Amino acid sequence: TTHQGAIQSAARLKSINAKHLSLVTQCVGMVTAILPHVRAALMAQLPSKQHTLLVDLDKIKKEYAEHSEMVLNKFVNIIGGIVEHGLAPRISSINFDSRAKANPLPAEDVTGPIPCCVFLEGVNTNIKKMHQVLNALLPNVHMQDVFSRIFAYVDQKIPAILISAAAASSAQSDKPAKAGFSLPQTDEGKRRMILEVESMTINLNNLAGVRPWDFTAMNVLERKLDYELRPKVEVHPAETVSETVESHENASETAESLKNGSGAEVPKEVPSSETDEKKAEHVVENEPQESVKDSDDSEAKEADATAETSAEESSPNDDKQVSKNYPVNEMNGTESELSLEDNGGKPEVVGEETG
Repeated sequence: TTHQGAIQSAARLKSINAKHLSLVTQCVGMVTAILPHVRAALMAQLPSKQHTLLVDLDKIKKEYAEHSEMVLNKFVNIIGGIVEHGLAPRISSINFDSRAKANPLPAEDVTGPIPCCVFLEGVNTNIKKMHQVLNALLPNVHMQDVFSRIFAYVDQKIPAILISAAAASSAQSDKPAKAGFSLPQTDEGKRRMILEVESMTINLNNLAGVRPWDFTAMNVLERKLDYELRPKVEVHPAETVSETVESHENASETAESLKNGSGAEVPKEVPSSETDEKKAEHVVENEPQESVKDSDDSEAKEADATAETSAEESSPNDDKQVSKNYPVNEMNGTESELSLEDNGGKPEVVGEETG
């Protein structure tokens, strides 16, 4: 409807291109921005009974918003027409297996742009041309909006067109005169096809002023071709789980042996931190000291018992001598040792040394 209205208008346009649509988007945006201010001015001047007339302005604003949405979708329709009607017929001449042999890619991972086939290169070129036109006329917000819609269309449509072209060619395989497109059969051809699609997406995301899109077209082709461009390294968590269970079992056995007081060797656990290491060393150093202390206490008790037994056997009778040592008295440099015998309780000098 927009196309027919523009052709039948006073401008008498023969066709509508991206430049015309971008100018229409700007005009619609300007009117949409002015309408709230017009409504506020009218509300201030009109009596309260006539405020219901302003509902029409709200309807007009809604219609302008819908028209702006249709214009933005028109950019996607332009690219869609070019891709489906102008570029899709060229797919029949593409053979990714032959391209992989003629232009072999390095064995290591390729992340940069590479030469693409005529179909993918045409998609890339036409989107770049539209970007050059719109970048000079649309603000950044509209640029991001328009190209996000275009990228979403390309992400969904490119693998669908390639797969449908291969299916259509296989249905006409009984007609050798019409050799059509077929999906690659070799690993080199599959890798070439996916890398060319990836290269196209990289070029599109590098356009200035657009929001980078997370393309999934490569994943769709990988599933269809049963080929992984970059195989994922699988991590088996079974080994980690078994090691954890084994460590828990060892810890429970150690705790049980310590509780029962068994003499089994306790496996030493590596402390998880420096504090745990210090605690472990402290425990290991104190264990022998406690055992030595216990042995010393037992030996001391045995010695005391032996001394008591010998003291009872050699206890003094009325006829035996009792001796008692007194402390040393220092008098005029002499030391005397006194002994008491059963001599009527009188002290007797045993020996005397002069200093």
